[in-house]
Amino acid sequence: MKHWLTRVLVGCAVACSSLLAVAQDYPNKPVKVLIPFPPGGPTDVLARLVAQKLTENLGQPFVVENRPGGTGTIASGAVSKSAPDGYTLLVASTSSHISPYLLRNSQIDPMKDFTAVANLATLPFYFVTNPQVPAQTLQEFIALAKQKPGTFNFASPGSGSGGHLCTEMFMRLTGVRMTHVPYKGAAPAVQGLIGGETQFICDSISTSQPHVKSGRLRGLALASPRRFESAAEIPTTAEAGLPEFQLSLWFALFGPPGMPPAIPQKLNREVNRVLETPEVKSRIAAIGGESTPSSVDQFNAFLKVELPRWAQIIQDTGVKVD
Repeated sequence: MKHWLTRVLVGCAVACSSLLAVAQDYPNKPVKVLIPFPPGGPTDVLARLVAQKLTENLGQPFVVENRPGGTGTIASGAVSKSAPDGYTLLVASTSSHISPYLLRNSQIDPMKDFTAVANLATLPFYFVTNPQVPAQTLQEFIALAKQKPGTFNFASPGSGSGGHLCTEMFMRLTGVRMTHVPYKGAAPAVQGLIGGETQFICDSISTSQPHVKSGRLRGLALASPRRFESAAEIPTTAEAGLPEFQLSLWFALFGPPGMPPAIPQKLNREVNRVLETPEVKSRIAAIGGESTPSSVDQFNAFLKVELPRWAQIIQDTGVKVD
């Protein structure tokens, strides 16, 4: 019995020392970071910001590669099938990570097919209108839209995007009816709103707020429990009379399934160190967001609540993408 116990203890010690060695040695070659969107959007900006800092701090290149398409599943699918050695990572947003729930024949499970590494940042959804709409507040817009059901159009970055689902939720909650006009990205959607092709959008601060500040658009409310520094003059949905509506986009770092725990733990510590620096906080604030450092366990707990929530939203709204 004693010999058996000794062998077990020795085996555990060897395994622990091996894992420690893996973490200490990582990374010893370039790390590929895939993004499911084209360059220029908030996911791309965040990924490149964090990758640059990780390159400086860890002494190996973290090389960002954009792989858009497939409603985000081209990049996420590649990462989910890659070797679990920490040398292929994914920076995802809410929109890309929940896309398997939207697809009729997706083979990707957002919870099971990835290793959660680090939560990077959050941007609350933002209700914005064309200033030609004669409504100064969210409640005025709801009342006006109810008076004219189906006459307003709403823009989104694409069918099944976070902005599309956000507006579908808004309409279900308020009884408003509008016509969906999908665009190929957030920037074209906002330009369509400015041009009067649409009257409403559920967007991120990063895309819309510069136009709100210039007077080309009107901000009505942020779907957040508190005001954001980058749009301090904009009331929250609670302040605007819709306290039950709170919804944000999040951006996060993932790896493939089966990674040795020591690697995501090390990456998590390094990413959190980056997120806590004044420079990075300032640059995330500049795109309308806030950094969200957390432990791996905290991030996993967040996903266990957040992913089923979005799956339920998709089921309730009936939105599907072929």
